[in-house]
Amino acid sequence: MNNLYLVDDDQAVLDSLSWMLKGLGYQPKGFLSADCFLKSIDIQQPAIAILDVQMPGMDGSALLNHMTEAESPITVIMLSGHGNIAMAVQAIQKGAIDFLEKPVDGDKLASLLEQASIQTEHNMRSKLARQELVNKLATLTARELEVMNRVLEGKLNKVIAAELNIAQRTLELHRQKVMQKMQVSNIAELAFLMGKSIA
Repeated sequence: MNNLYLVDDDQAVLDSLSWMLKGLGYQPKGFLSADCFLKSIDIQQPAIAILDVQMPGMDGSALLNHMTEAESPITVIMLSGHGNIAMAVQAIQKGAIDFLEKPVDGDKLASLLEQASIQTEHNMRSKLARQELVNKLATLTARELEVMNRVLEGKLNKVIAAELNIAQRTLELHRQKVMQKMQVSNIAELAFLMGKSIA
């Protein structure tokens, strides 16, 4: 089970949500501010976070932005006592899986936590795949990177060789090295690998 975090400046809300979540079998950890949460938690580890939108200092929306920009695998559920449709749409566009109004409906929260758990696993797999790709790209020389980009543009070997002012045999050796280092056997696999990292 993923770690579950609550971030809300209202101690009474933290207490009541914690009580509800413990009843659902979770062991939530509460924080009274975004700063306290960020100082205590490694946001690069998989987890689920329930964030209050309106808090003094960094609010829930800003905290969600921060985690999104940091490519955190944590799945976020937003929470507000004064929510509206525009606020909910904005939260979901920023990456939250849903937006709940206080007082929280326990059945809806339980269902959302199941979705959030699946989403967190997906987020973590994607993050690891991106890191693996970055590691592979880091092994390419500058010339091999140039060759790879031109190959992905669909250019023929003789065109690429002419553009880079190298012999076609030299180009073929660079191309072979690219395939070895990226651990693919053909251009289709290479394109799929690069496209998958963007998705």
